[in-house]
Amino acid sequence: MSIVSYIIVAIAVGIVALLTFRRSAEATPVRLSAGLAIAFSIAAIHTALYLLGIAIGDLIRLQAPNGATIYDKTNAYILLGLFVAVIIKLFAPYMRRKPKLPTFGLTSATTVLMMGLATGINVLLLGIGVGFAPTFSWQVGRIIWPMLIAVFLLGYLGIMFGRQKVALRPRRWMAVVCIMLLGVAVATVVNA
Repeated sequence: MSIVSYIIVAIAVGIVALLTFRRSAEATPVRLSAGLAIAFSIAAIHTALYLLGIAIGDLIRLQAPNGATIYDKTNAYILLGLFVAVIIKLFAPYMRRKPKLPTFGLTSATTVLMMGLATGINVLLLGIGVGFAPTFSWQVGRIIWPMLIAVFLLGYLGIMFGRQKVALRPRRWMAVVCIMLLGVAVATVVNA
């Protein structure tokens, strides 16, 4: 995978964090100084889960004993399958006329931790898919920095939007996220 693919996945995860933080901050507003710590802690949890997923995917990736690349296409299809599963999971609640989306209380540290773990399941699955990428190599800077920066900045923006009750079109933003993730998965299959 190229650095562009890592950045696109990170921005997609950041937009999901923006939507979640916007809903949660509207329900339970917090000070902006506390919002910095909350957004950074969620970004750190998501980055750690992403790295864990990549490590798991790297361990179970199909490889030929002699180092040949005969399983690259199969690994790319596994990545596509995991990305499609996450896309369906993300977009399914928005298919209803009045979607019932989860909100989390941002005033308690344990609730924020549980929010990071609950929303991080999708990030873990994306990380497992990235670990299956045929051209994957452990370049930690390419993995950590885009995810950490995108989730932190977009999550904090979501807290600010939620405090001010800024109207967003969450269905359209989630459609953009799904298109971004699907584009990365299809590009990985084509390039395998």
